[in-house]
Amino acid sequence: MHTGGGGGGGGGSRMLPPKQLLTIIIVIFSTLSFIKLLLLTSSSSGVSSPRSPAWDAGGGVGNGTARSALAAKELALLRSLVAARAPCRLLVFGLSPQLVALARLNSGAGSGAAAAATAFVTDSADDADAARRVLSSGRKAGGAPAGSVAVHRARYRDAAAEAWPLLRRARGSPACRRPTGAVRKSGCPLALTSLPREVLDARWDVVVVDGPSGAAPGEPGRMGTIYTAAALARASAAAGGDGKVDVAVHDVDRTVERWYAWEFLCEDNLVAAKGRLWHFRVGAGGPPDAFCNTGPVQIL
Repeated sequence: MHTGGGGGGGGGSRMLPPKQLLTIIIVIFSTLSFIKLLLLTSSSSGVSSPRSPAWDAGGGVGNGTARSALAAKELALLRSLVAARAPCRLLVFGLSPQLVALARLNSGAGSGAAAAATAFVTDSADDADAARRVLSSGRKAGGAPAGSVAVHRARYRDAAAEAWPLLRRARGSPACRRPTGAVRKSGCPLALTSLPREVLDARWDVVVVDGPSGAAPGEPGRMGTIYTAAALARASAAAGGDGKVDVAVHDVDRTVERWYAWEFLCEDNLVAAKGRLWHFRVGAGGPPDAFCNTGPVQIL
């Protein structure tokens, strides 16, 4: 009796053969992976990509909900460099509630506020319309920035995936070396010569690059905006004023922004950095036929 019971207990505690156990584990993991894939597919088809920032209908700054919003410390650095030059001529590639708020900061409260000029360049019609509504509502409420504020549309022709071929081409082209004349007459394929003359012919004190998106290989990249910012900074510094132009580039954790910032804004011009934001100060000096004193960055 006892022996038979022990034998029955031993038979009930037998482990599955290794092959059968492995098959069960594979089936479980395959099922879980399939369920995860279904969840990701349904969520991506049901929710639109957050391409544009959340514009505050009341004209506020919002909380930086854009796909690549400025972090608090990055925004603090950007605001401090604009405030230090205000009222000034401020050019911003990109458009979001955070960036539009720089126009009010630039106007300041001093007697020279009317001399402030702020221009935004964006490829998004929705963002352009939203910014104009915010600025218009501010004027009606008596809280609009002093001086002039303009919003310009642009079409960026090069996707972020083209960054390396474009850079190689630019390195071999004399037209892409440090510009000696008007930027709008440049023969470099990186120069955004289709921008309005009020952008390309103006002298700027501060230039910010936070657009276009450049977040995916197929989206417009910032190769042209960084090159054009560098060219305008050199031209503006040579045109007079205090001889220095501040240039801020956001999202330098990404390869394209980092490559092009080193190539055209130069490591020896970097004066501050916070998070993903680099602050360059560009002067009129340097070699006559190159952007940087050092040779091109080695990209492996």
